[in-house]
Amino acid sequence: MTYHTRAADAAKNVLHTAAQRLMTADPTSDQQVARALDRSLDWSLGDPSLGAQASRSFAPNFSETQSRALAFQVTPTGRGISAGDQREMTNDTVRSMIYSHFGHDPLCWYDRCSEPARARYGVSASGGAHYALGVDGSGLREVHAAFEWGPQTLELLPAPVMALAQTALTALPGLRPFATVIRTSAMSGGQQVAFEIPGETSLEAFKPLMEAFGMGPRHGGFQTLLAFVLGARFSLPERAATLTLLNTPKGPEMRVDVNIDALPDTPEQLLPLLRLPLTERPQNLSALDSWMTAMTPDGYYGPGSVTVLSVRVRAEMPARLALFLRPVAMETTPATAPEPPAPIPAPPPLPGNGAPVAAQAGWPQPRLN
Repeated sequence: MTYHTRAADAAKNVLHTAAQRLMTADPTSDQQVARALDRSLDWSLGDPSLGAQASRSFAPNFSETQSRALAFQVTPTGRGISAGDQREMTNDTVRSMIYSHFGHDPLCWYDRCSEPARARYGVSASGGAHYALGVDGSGLREVHAAFEWGPQTLELLPAPVMALAQTALTALPGLRPFATVIRTSAMSGGQQVAFEIPGETSLEAFKPLMEAFGMGPRHGGFQTLLAFVLGARFSLPERAATLTLLNTPKGPEMRVDVNIDALPDTPEQLLPLLRLPLTERPQNLSALDSWMTAMTPDGYYGPGSVTVLSVRVRAEMPARLALFLRPVAMETTPATAPEPPAPIPAPPPLPGNGAPVAAQAGWPQPRLN
């Protein structure tokens, strides 16, 4: 019998192979990760009804600042899955990962930080959600939950992140807040705010914002790097980019994400352009090449296509590249597929049901990044 490969199985194959090649922990050997992928990507690669949204539902990512990790983002997708379903599935997955890998106290912290977003679950909204996981040689390193609430996002922010948002809105008029990201690891956590950049924006326009955050001297490098990898483009087209801000122990960090599919003239040789700036950082170039090889299935000449190009910068850190990938394995539709994996038993119940609980002593108080 022939049938189209299920997206969850294709994603798990990508992660299993990549983990072996990168020598990280294998996310698919974790029952909760495998179960989350089965639930979030329960659709066939050949299903035409899902359209473009399906091609971005599973996105491995590489970052110069975390070059030895295996990280990936998942947007729950499938027939009948609403924005509310995405928020619920994201919250359930993240809570499960935090409790089983990091413990009770980090879960308490996440519940408290995510309460404003969860409190809106009963309210009709078009904003969805996604989650992201990062593993290294020791296992799960960090979990992200992103909730898209449009302008209401500002109501969900703690004071330190709200201060970043207000500075950005003043320095770069026209920004539209649309999402908040809550990050949790074993020893710390933080929150980010993301903005849509609705109109065409020159890279020069970011200079006042970077100066406000003490990154002014980094603007030239930021502009040069982003323009170079985009094929000498010194402006971002309308609705082709987003801006994300966070606090770190070393000061504010700014990240600009460019949607490659939204560019009217994407460079034909994008991957070679990405490699060239890294020749000045041989270790990072080697890490990128290893990651690309790890993401390339046997019998293929490349890992897939870049969907999002990111540049991150801080006052003490020059501009650094990151990218998200549309794996080639998620674009193909084999005629046959392996036998489906055996069902995974249900996990033990988590404490509470996602309602806010008081933080306990014993886990270091996270930074509100």
